[in-house]
Amino acid sequence: MMGDTGDNKGSDMSNLKADIVICVHNALEDVRNCVASVQATDYPRDQWNVVLVDDGSGPETAAFLDQVVAQDPHVTLVRHDSAKGYTVAANAGLAATQGDIAVLLNSDTVVPARWLQKIARVFDHSPDIGLVGPLSNAASWQTIPERSAPQGGWMVNDLPTGMSVDDFDALVEEQAGIVPVIPRVPLLNGFCYAIRRDTIKALGGFDEVGFPFGFGEEDDFSLRTTNAGFGLALAVDTYVFHAKSKSFGSERRNALTEAGQSQLKLKHGVDRLKRSVATMRDNPYIAMMRDAVKAKVAARG
Repeated sequence: MMGDTGDNKGSDMSNLKADIVICVHNALEDVRNCVASVQATDYPRDQWNVVLVDDGSGPETAAFLDQVVAQDPHVTLVRHDSAKGYTVAANAGLAATQGDIAVLLNSDTVVPARWLQKIARVFDHSPDIGLVGPLSNAASWQTIPERSAPQGGWMVNDLPTGMSVDDFDALVEEQAGIVPVIPRVPLLNGFCYAIRRDTIKALGGFDEVGFPFGFGEEDDFSLRTTNAGFGLALAVDTYVFHAKSKSFGSERRNALTEAGQSQLKLKHGVDRLKRSVATMRDNPYIAMMRDAVKAKVAARG
């Protein structure tokens, strides 16, 4: 933890109560996989709830969400009759949470059983930690084992043949023993974005005006979190799979990304953004994990 020592593995279960917010707009197959993995979470069942936000999904996806809610009293549903965009949906989900931490989880993710207890344990390590994120196969700077695609851009790593998400999470946790601290970072990817309640109280929600469809809203929130005096930390012993659902075509995605970057520069300044990106790019602890996991996977053949 950038000057703080801490055990990344530990065994004590946190007593923090958590709400898991999943914003949904169609992509039913991804949603089914995500919800099934969340339902298998290994964390005391009276300490976590799920908030599903249906942001204008079609009848088939809406019916599935209704079924999930009907079968599980720990799940609540927020429904928008028409799509309002990710940032509005995320804020609606956060407004429905009450736990000590809220986790915004993309609907195209698959979590391992012990993901929540490991993320909660990072919050337990220090009361100033306001945000926590895990490693992933596809999460910009948090990506392992390969960060950059051969053709340019971010890599979307496949799971090694014969390995489940839980298997790979166990591999990552084993390698995390080489990291002597809980790394502090300036930015966290929004695919699995855990927020302490005090941070939500201090900042409110995401910027719906500047980032109506996402594409920069989590970077803005991360920087605002630092401004408010909270720290950001990586759970380097935790791996969450990200399928990278294609919600937008490449042309629209590029346009939204450019618009988001312009807004970030206006709000936080070009120099600060450059420093933050450089810190993430050159983070030694993520590099250690990337190399260790890569070697372990190669050794498996």
